[in-house]
Amino acid sequence: MTENALTIIPESGAATYRLSTDAAGLSRAIVMQTAVSIQGRQYVKVEGWQAIAVAHGCTASSGSVERTEDGFRAVGQVRRMDTGAVIAEAEGFVGIDEPVWFGGEATDKWGKKKIHLKRPDYAIRAMAQTRAISRACRSAFAHVVVMIDKNLSTTPAEEMQGLPENQRTDDWAEEAVKDGLAKDTTSTYDATKAKRAKEYADSAIEVMNLTRNPAAVKDWRRLASTVPEGKKKSPLEWLKDNSPGQYLRVRQAYQNATGEDIE
Repeated sequence: MTENALTIIPESGAATYRLSTDAAGLSRAIVMQTAVSIQGRQYVKVEGWQAIAVAHGCTASSGSVERTEDGFRAVGQVRRMDTGAVIAEAEGFVGIDEPVWFGGEATDKWGKKKIHLKRPDYAIRAMAQTRAISRACRSAFAHVVVMIDKNLSTTPAEEMQGLPENQRTDDWAEEAVKDGLAKDTTSTYDATKAKRAKEYADSAIEVMNLTRNPAAVKDWRRLASTVPEGKKKSPLEWLKDNSPGQYLRVRQAYQNATGEDIE
């Protein structure tokens, strides 16, 4: 594969995983160069998400913007370049409760209050589209971000930048608490384990969704059930023992893809 080559989505589950590895290498420079640091963590901007999509042979875009009672809404899509098929879709939203965009008072991380002026409508509409594109890419390629650098957050940068500083937090931590995987977000061990489980489950489900081939999905299951050298458990065994909720998600996705139980 040449340096500028696009990866094309294959039929094999194992090949799909290798595709993501190749795409991570192709897009890494752009992702890392455009990432922004927010409160000590690195977040991927829309340019990085689009680079990941292109490396997979896909394009990401957003159509018209809708004005609602609560703000501006846009829908982003990720399409394959060869067939035009939509492989991911997500909503981007900028709400009137966001003082950074619609104006108002907000508190920074030091507890100081700051008054924000309302941004022009065209800027708010553009941000809704940007968030939609990033969110659509995230739904398809979050696992690639983890492959590029484990310290990168899979939460799109634009979503974090729109929040007052005292409200910025990774969504995976809050989801871990809601799912019962961690007692609170200050428990480093529980939260880290929950994040790892969710990222693995997201990656596995995306591989199955992208492949859409029962035989290839079964091939993926064989690989995921194999105990890696130096480990005591296979990835699926680890997931089942450490995060029953995420394991159930993977189990359901496997059943939907193959008509069989993963166990």
